[in-house]
Amino acid sequence: MAGSIALSVEAAAVSVAERADEAGLRRLMRESVMPGAVRIAFTREPDYFAADGLAGAEDVTIVARREGRVTGSGRCSIYPMLRNGVRHRFGYLGLLRVAAGPSESPRLIRDGYELLRREVESRADGFFTSIASDNDRARRVLERGGRLGLPAYRRLCDLVTLIAPVRSSTATPGDAVSDDELVEFLAQDSRRFQLSLAWDPTVLQDLVRHGVDARDFAVLRRNGRIVACGAVWDQRAFRQTVIDGYEGALAHFRPIVNATLVMRGRPRLPAPGTVLDQGAILGASVPDPRDWGALWHELQARASQRGLSWLAIARDARDPELAILRRLTRGREYRTALYEVTWAGAERWPDPWDGRVFRPEVGLL
Repeated sequence: MAGSIALSVEAAAVSVAERADEAGLRRLMRESVMPGAVRIAFTREPDYFAADGLAGAEDVTIVARREGRVTGSGRCSIYPMLRNGVRHRFGYLGLLRVAAGPSESPRLIRDGYELLRREVESRADGFFTSIASDNDRARRVLERGGRLGLPAYRRLCDLVTLIAPVRSSTATPGDAVSDDELVEFLAQDSRRFQLSLAWDPTVLQDLVRHGVDARDFAVLRRNGRIVACGAVWDQRAFRQTVIDGYEGALAHFRPIVNATLVMRGRPRLPAPGTVLDQGAILGASVPDPRDWGALWHELQARASQRGLSWLAIARDARDPELAILRRLTRGREYRTALYEVTWAGAERWPDPWDGRVFRPEVGLL
């Protein structure tokens, strides 16, 4: 992947990032802290580009530089995904970071989007993104972006991400599963959802270099046939959630809160500067919701064996599975809005999105 936004003394300019921008991109990720009671940074250590090619993605990063220093970024990762049951190439727009001054930011964002459009529009059939529901400033800017020369953002759904505590658990390893059998089951089940990964043997092979293969999937069978599956994906080797610090009462009373959490058998609030021991659930396919309890037990055991304290899974707020997962996981909830992104003048879909709920993989967002 290449990409960078270039800056001069007088003004910033944008371009596709180069390998020489790698250290600057990592620094920008570290310094871009999400505010809140728990301040969080999403980092890409030890190599920004190590996350390229997840599930066969085609990646393009745009960066901004001033006097050789990276001051902004944006990224598009193009995945094989399903829309109305049909396979397409969808670009996910993410990692938008701007460290430039307020007067310069609007122009940089416009220029960055225009360059990104030239780089990726012909490579994908559609684009989407997610924005934290409480990020009012970003949502106001992007939802009205057409007036600023930005692409149009159309809300698709509310996405609920559950960050579930991992409880110590043991489970007998399940039956082995072949790549072909696993892919066949995942491909069939994923057709029930929008923006689900379009599973095929190539997608599974591409996941191997990022730490996932068929052996990492917990599989439930009935009468010899797969009825549910899911994998625990530990992504800390190439992308991390870092606790930058705490605000308000948490900053003062974290030791007391931690003592209470320990008594309840829940993970502690990590110290500032700590990488969160968090994994993502990948390919969780459960056609019969009654099988979720057994699968969750298996996933907990696998997460515990990997030294993870938290597991993340995302569901459309309308998804019937969400109520089951809330009861099972007792996780903390984070809401984002999922948007379809369309550049001015781009071809529209000939048919509307049908009634299937959305199911993007949280580990790819």
